[in-house]
Amino acid sequence: MQNSFSFSRLWLLIKKQWFDNAKLYSLSALALTGILIIIFTIWWLANKQDHYFNEASTYGIFLAVLFVAGFIFSSTSFGVLGDKAKGIYWLSVPATPLEKLICGFFYSFIVFTVVYFTSFWLVKHITFFLIELNPQNTLRKADDNDVFKRIVLPNFLYAFFALQALFMLGSVYFERFAFIKTVLVSVFIAFIFVMFLQFIVNNLLPEHFGTRSFTEFRVYENDDAVKIYKLPNWIGAVIEPLAKFIWVPVLLIATYFRLKEKEI
Repeated sequence: MQNSFSFSRLWLLIKKQWFDNAKLYSLSALALTGILIIIFTIWWLANKQDHYFNEASTYGIFLAVLFVAGFIFSSTSFGVLGDKAKGIYWLSVPATPLEKLICGFFYSFIVFTVVYFTSFWLVKHITFFLIELNPQNTLRKADDNDVFKRIVLPNFLYAFFALQALFMLGSVYFERFAFIKTVLVSVFIAFIFVMFLQFIVNNLLPEHFGTRSFTEFRVYENDDAVKIYKLPNWIGAVIEPLAKFIWVPVLLIATYFRLKEKEI
């Protein structure tokens, strides 16, 4: 096998992955849809008595199921490596580590996201259709200018894809219980990061210190800003996109090198 990347070989690998796991993927999609149906049924019953339904309250359902299901699915991206016989077979498949990484990325990121968004959209709109059949019900739909849609949801999605990449990396590093171990490692890293920030705030920054953005810092006295420090605007223009987009490629690169050196 050549070490150079091949689109034709990648396509064959994607098809092989589907043929080997078609039943599992199909059952997973049905299970995901079933879970959404159950959750929306509970949501409908909780609001049935008041006859008032707010679309904004479904955003929490969307994010909670997306994160939990996405992380579980991503942590199984390379779960075959946890089994010695299957792992040896998988490593012997004539494809480069990059092609195997892209194949895992395709199913964990693209296929899962499309399936989830489609399932959620169908279940939500069928639920809304049934709600509107009763003239006593009031369904308040969120408009496109809703703060959640414009600001909160995109930031949550940035975090989701970054954590997806982290759980994919965990599926390569941990041979067994990859999901649980990745959660524990993530919690530990988050704890250390929070403690580090707390140390900086308590020991290095002045009292009554606050931030308005990545480039503006203020020191307050009696609720009024007495000192304002501003960095050049270009620093914020660089830091903000990096904070949003750098994690996925960095974690995928780490996953690639881990796959490249993987031995069973």
